[in-house]
Amino acid sequence: MHGIYNATIRRCECAMGWTGGSCDEKLCPEGYDWLAPPSEHHIAHDERVECSGVGDCDRTLGVCTCKRGFTGAGCEMMECPLGPTNSTGEVQKTCSGHGRCLTLAQMGGIWTGNDNLDFDGAIFKPRDYDLWDADQIRGCVCDPPYTGFNCSLKACPVGDDYTQPRDKYGMPNHNEVMRIECAASRGSFRFTFRGETSDEIPYNAPYGRVKHILESMSTISSISLAMSSATVCAHPLTTTTISFLDQVGEMPAAKVTPQKNMDTDGVGNDAIIRMNTKFVLNCPRMPSVRPDSHSGGGLHFKYDGETTRFVNYTATVVEVESALRNLTTLRHHSDYGHINVTAAGSSTGICSALTNVNTTIEFKSQYGNLHELEVIDGMKWSHRYINFTVTSPKATTRAKECSNRGMCNYKTGTCECFYHTTLEKDVLRRMVSSDGNKNAGTKGDCGYAKTASKKCPAGLTNIDDPLSLKPCFDNGFCDNSTHTCRCAEGFMGADCSMRKCAEGVSWFDSIQGDGHAHQTKRECSGQGTCEREGGKCLCAPGFTGEACDKTECGIGIEKGCGAYGRCLPLWKLAEYKNINGENKMIAYGNSDEGLNGPETWDRNMFWSCLCDGGNPKAGPQGPAALYVSGIYIDKPMTLGYEGYACNKAVCPHGDDPDTPGVNEIQRVDCTATSGTFTLRFRDITSLPIAFNANAATVKTELEKLGTINSVTVTLVGAQACLAVNGGFWVEFTGNPGDLPAIITTPTYNVTEHTKGTKEFLPCSNRGTCFTNDGPLQGLCNCHKNYMTSDGNGARGTLRDCGKYDEFGAAVGYFTT
Repeated sequence: MHGIYNATIRRCECAMGWTGGSCDEKLCPEGYDWLAPPSEHHIAHDERVECSGVGDCDRTLGVCTCKRGFTGAGCEMMECPLGPTNSTGEVQKTCSGHGRCLTLAQMGGIWTGNDNLDFDGAIFKPRDYDLWDADQIRGCVCDPPYTGFNCSLKACPVGDDYTQPRDKYGMPNHNEVMRIECAASRGSFRFTFRGETSDEIPYNAPYGRVKHILESMSTISSISLAMSSATVCAHPLTTTTISFLDQVGEMPAAKVTPQKNMDTDGVGNDAIIRMNTKFVLNCPRMPSVRPDSHSGGGLHFKYDGETTRFVNYTATVVEVESALRNLTTLRHHSDYGHINVTAAGSSTGICSALTNVNTTIEFKSQYGNLHELEVIDGMKWSHRYINFTVTSPKATTRAKECSNRGMCNYKTGTCECFYHTTLEKDVLRRMVSSDGNKNAGTKGDCGYAKTASKKCPAGLTNIDDPLSLKPCFDNGFCDNSTHTCRCAEGFMGADCSMRKCAEGVSWFDSIQGDGHAHQTKRECSGQGTCEREGGKCLCAPGFTGEACDKTECGIGIEKGCGAYGRCLPLWKLAEYKNINGENKMIAYGNSDEGLNGPETWDRNMFWSCLCDGGNPKAGPQGPAALYVSGIYIDKPMTLGYEGYACNKAVCPHGDDPDTPGVNEIQRVDCTATSGTFTLRFRDITSLPIAFNANAATVKTELEKLGTINSVTVTLVGAQACLAVNGGFWVEFTGNPGDLPAIITTPTYNVTEHTKGTKEFLPCSNRGTCFTNDGPLQGLCNCHKNYMTSDGNGARGTLRDCGKYDEFGAAVGYFTT
């Protein structure tokens, strides 16, 4: 019904989707193998297998049963985490019912402030992400205000930690400032910020209309505008400056997008619509004293983690531009596509002995408020040190949960401000909600001090001892200048009462500008919730490790690899990689996490079982001694195991006796005239063999190896080795297939005389393997008329169903 019988090879040729000797078994869907050892140096997950290597196929139904943590018809996807949708946690839904379950490829279409959206005409299209895990790894994208890896928590309002009023350069803090530059005589553009895109902004919109459109976005609260012209896109160019009034902290990038009708600036040129991220480098006036031999210096710029070459204090603005333009993070690996970098300032250089010098550095592109531009190093001038500073549009206010003046209730998403319910006359301070600008308001952020702070928050280090009240819970120290806690390593929260959890490479994150994922670290690797009291990660099903940064081995966390295997990471499995019966010691990734590329980020994250014994090419496999087809087999055989949990037995393999094929023949040229030599095949080496050995001796020593079943040895001359025309042929009569070369010590020339073309299949493709637990585990149930062979088409002891019995004597089990 599901195939056609081929009388020549005495078997059914199955229709697509079916398998088995009678075509009565269904194949299961395939996916890229999650857990298989790397196939080549630094290459893994490149082979598609049934149930993606993390499931068991039900041959009756053709359905995969996936191990926990994985799902899909072929177990080809990670499960999105479940979470409670009610207060008791009894009802569990994907992403807690408060988010979307997306693949990494789909994540490429979610605006996160990076250039992961490409504009095509009037629509956004996702940035391409086509690595193996693009459609396999999934995670939750939460609906505001929900947060957490499974969207089960509610985020609390954030506010400015005003106790640190100055930035790292000593300048007053400020909120984010963005600049739009536009020149057009018709058409409109849109503004995108934090995943939301505005209504169209007409080229001739005045101040009031632009402000109204922007403040109508749910991601923008209150802003002030300054426009250099009466309309937003006047000729030759209008600069619109957007200042955020009540949204504190550094913000993600924004983007402006022209609509199709914006095509000219009115004087024959293309329309201009872009954002300008503007920095000002300040070099203080150098002292008017004679420099000494130790004077000099300069700076390095740092952008998106990359540092420029050294820029001397005598450098011109052209040299500044050149140093910045050579950064790969502003060119090939930019998160924001093409960026035009310009610098302007004094014609004499970036520093002067006569006056302060300001150098303006502008990054112009469709994106605004890109990464921070920093300076490192400084200058020494006549035994005095001079520091450079940078004025940035990036906010230097510090967005802290509950303004660092209260604790967040993640069930309700509300801040519990310090001392907010106690009588005012009895407290050392009282924090209430602010307006986001240091005044009382309704933001719910604990950002307004109704009573001035006089002490740090405190807590009981022993709940049963009232005298154990300690500032900062004794998990940090109190900064008496600001009355804030500075938590010790491993602790967090405004009062240092909570523990941090371990961080790991994120399983699921946004696609960066270079088209790669898994470049960020998150608590519990984004696959668990942090239990703050003990600082322990509560991992999602299928994940384990201190930071939920490892996949569970085997069927589940309790069973693991059982009694027949070891749980190892991909990089270690690579070292045990066996190709055609030989250990190849493949390398996968680098032990220095920072040196791993986008292909090897998971070297220590995917863990799988290395099963005992189960390499059928390494020698005969099967149960201990018993009668097989009337022959007593007294050669002990080791039962091997396979599968993601090492819970399936490996049955003997052999050549299908009804398909054509020839044995492998290799020639060994031995020119020794004295002494001994050894032969090595599939990682096992023989005992020393005398140079003048006969064919029988060479055959005996080869067949002693556990990796060779049977061979025929034919001498070229009168003995194994001769000074001229010495050597011998080895025909592998019991090892089918294209085999690796014999290795000799000392080194002799070994050539493949005849390439082996016989097959090497479970139960010789003429039986069914009993893989599961039971008295028959590891045995082949041979099809009618097939029996155990010698590996060369004759009756033998290999238990492999490799011999056709034309008289029909061999029926049933025990023909392994």
